[in-house]
Amino acid sequence: MYWPLRVQKTAARYASRNKSKMTTISALPQNFAIVAGGGAFPDLLAKAVSDKGCRVFAVRLTGHAEPHTLHAYEGMNSRPEQMGLVFGALRARGIKDIVLIGKMRRPDIFALRPDWTTLRLLPKILPTLLFKGDDALLRSVRAVLEQEGFALRGAFEFMGDMLARSGPMGRHVPNESHIGDIALGVAAARALGRRDAGQAVIIKNAEIVGEEDREGTDALIRKYGCVGAVLVKMAKPQQDRFLDLPAIGPDTVKNCAEKGMAGIAVESGNALVANFEETVALADAHGLFVTGIP
Repeated sequence: MYWPLRVQKTAARYASRNKSKMTTISALPQNFAIVAGGGAFPDLLAKAVSDKGCRVFAVRLTGHAEPHTLHAYEGMNSRPEQMGLVFGALRARGIKDIVLIGKMRRPDIFALRPDWTTLRLLPKILPTLLFKGDDALLRSVRAVLEQEGFALRGAFEFMGDMLARSGPMGRHVPNESHIGDIALGVAAARALGRRDAGQAVIIKNAEIVGEEDREGTDALIRKYGCVGAVLVKMAKPQQDRFLDLPAIGPDTVKNCAEKGMAGIAVESGNALVANFEETVALADAHGLFVTGIP
């Protein structure tokens, strides 16, 4: 597939920038904690690492993870502000390696009931919680975890087969008009990401129809999805891949199909596709393209 020169140059520039962030994947730990939000990815990750012989301990975040999330694994339920409870459970089991994965909403500071450990650490997190975007907030959480002796791992280390591929992933391909919209969407999504405001935009006929905000991609599609439009989702330029990657899955396809959208474009190698075969099959059935931007 031919991509406009501006897309190729953008891809090359960010690939070069991100290359320094790509660390060598170290050996799989024997004990491993998954701090789980909502969606399918926590269970997909757990299966991927347990199939390799790693023992999984689940921390299901109350109010974020679904009731069935990681139910087959040893674990605990905890509110995000119960850091002392979580840290104690992990240390008792000799667990140092952690992955944060799944859909998580920003907490309402007025509804928090922090334990003593969280109160001690809150000054390191509160400024970003109040005044910064999601990426900045996650970076402050990472700093706290590492200060407490834990090692944050990236989901991409263990889910390489779920990373988006370059070019069309199913039967349907974007036409020339769509490719032009995708090129515009790449630039718009990057600009949005630099502001730490979101990862996704919706474009139709060379016009930005909507931009993602804190409510997430599903809300973006519900609000601004329309017939013939394209969803473009990209990693933020400054994004820490160990903390968060753009993701799509069957629900993304279903939501786009309900709005009559033309397709979805994501950053190849820098976005996760949940239940890859199911996602692509659904897109094929609904006549949507799913393509990876090189």
